[in-house]
Amino acid sequence: MSKVYAEGDLGYGVIGAGIQGESHIKCVAMANNATLLAIADIDIYRAEAMAAKYGVGQVFENYSALLAIDEIEAVSVALPDHLHREACEAAFAAGKHVLVEKPMATSVADAEAILTAQKASGKTLMVNWTNRWMHAFAQTKVALDAGELGEPLYAYARLNNTLFVPTQMLSWAADTRLPFWLICHRYDIARWYFQSEAQRVNAVCRSVKLKSLGIDTPDFYQATVEFENDCVGNFESCWIMPESMPSIVDSKFELICTDGYVNIDAALPDYVCATNEKQTNRGILYGDVMGEPVGFFNQGIKHFINSVLLGQEPLITGYDGLMITKALAAMVESAGKGEPVDL
Repeated sequence: MSKVYAEGDLGYGVIGAGIQGESHIKCVAMANNATLLAIADIDIYRAEAMAAKYGVGQVFENYSALLAIDEIEAVSVALPDHLHREACEAAFAAGKHVLVEKPMATSVADAEAILTAQKASGKTLMVNWTNRWMHAFAQTKVALDAGELGEPLYAYARLNNTLFVPTQMLSWAADTRLPFWLICHRYDIARWYFQSEAQRVNAVCRSVKLKSLGIDTPDFYQATVEFENDCVGNFESCWIMPESMPSIVDSKFELICTDGYVNIDAALPDYVCATNEKQTNRGILYGDVMGEPVGFFNQGIKHFINSVLLGQEPLITGYDGLMITKALAAMVESAGKGEPVDL
């Protein structure tokens, strides 16, 4: 049954009903100050299934029809990485606020075009790097801002996926690169802590495993980033870990400061569940408690909705998205050239 659109609610639409799109659908459908009015997906059967599951009234195969609904004030763009620009531009042209899934884009030109469209519209734009709402990362930011750790100097970040992700979860793995898919999460955190922009990027990548499977994208990237304020970040990601691992996510983050040290395992499970077949670590990325979505992903969606309703700038802006895209694109460029790239 569809939620009744109440006065004061934010009228909402979701573009993209895939794995990440369903997370947006669930969180918005259960928000107490938003009403999810429509879903659009090129796979209309998938959209219809999501609408039936979460009580959404309208579904469309073409997102242009969703954007034509006057009652929809804001949309989530949860399409594959390389398809964000056109949908964001169309949404802003239609006068909608936009929450776009990370990364903002897979090229600097696309990110610049999205930001230009947002500025022309006067609407809100937030990039959905929800890891900022993970408890450990959020608490570290509080400690930094309070001066408890001194000045940040160096960050080491590892974020990996199992082979399941590029071979089964994503049909479009060859259309993105790991800096845009995984490293972006940890680069966003490091930039947030350092409060500085990338100055020089030196990256390497290799293509063996996925290439042998006919998927034209590198197995791993390693990037060293020197920031304008002399902070340094070391970022690494791969997505060919064995599927026997208890989670599709392998994560590690270390922060070294003048007066402190932080060690974060963001994939530490809430609990471990073992059956006769396999051990799994549950409650890592998404979770429900008594039928309600909880955790950092839901917090990020709530933040965007509240920012729009209150007329406030969100924590992660389009400018942040552009500057992060520039660094991520430099990683891909540096690895391709085999030499550092200066920004």
